[in-house]
Amino acid sequence: MRALSDLNTGSLLAIFKQIDFFDPFDDRERLLLAGRHTHLVAYELGECLIQEGSSEERSLFLLLAGEASVVKEGARIPVASLAPGDFFGEVAFLTDRPRTSNVIVHPPEHDAPEVPAIPHLFDVGLPEAIRAATALALRFDPALMNVADALLRIKIKDQIIRHLTRRVDLMHAKVVEITGRDPQLSVDDELEGELRERQHAPLAERERTKDRLIEQLAAFLDELNNALVAC
Repeated sequence: MRALSDLNTGSLLAIFKQIDFFDPFDDRERLLLAGRHTHLVAYELGECLIQEGSSEERSLFLLLAGEASVVKEGARIPVASLAPGDFFGEVAFLTDRPRTSNVIVHPPEHDAPEVPAIPHLFDVGLPEAIRAATALALRFDPALMNVADALLRIKIKDQIIRHLTRRVDLMHAKVVEITGRDPQLSVDDELEGELRERQHAPLAERERTKDRLIEQLAAFLDELNNALVAC
């Protein structure tokens, strides 16, 4: 892994415009997201972006170029494949949970002539050395959440909840297909009521509700991962 420091704020903001994760954020919020807690990192084939069981490194990653596999220790098949525009590492970024799986750079599918990347990534003036990397990602340090205001934190968590929900749907379908089991996410009645009623509640209450939902989604993903390992 190489951390690359020669990408300026303007280039980062141009990249943000290509990724729907950043759509809800206004110009001020995007500028903060492009600050000193965000880094461009490059990886080579076979490198581990995230290591299962680690509790020391809690960054959130967004894949810009290349492809990667999510691999659970003991599983015979990858849990998921990641393509440009996908982000990962969100559970450790927001909670005290250790990393739940490995994320490893793999070669492009079908012998593609070029490394897949988000649209127009290389139009922002990336140096040639960066272009040559097998995979590129944005790394958001967890300290970002300490400098973000409550509204920005809620927006970040909303995007992560949407992503976790999609991952739950994909993982659930895979578990049903491979194991025949049909585990169900159990969201307690109190939390369901809060999600319905607190859309206009004070920011602190809204954020606590989202934190509880993220914990329940993360726990269900662990259950689904373990079901695949056991099969």
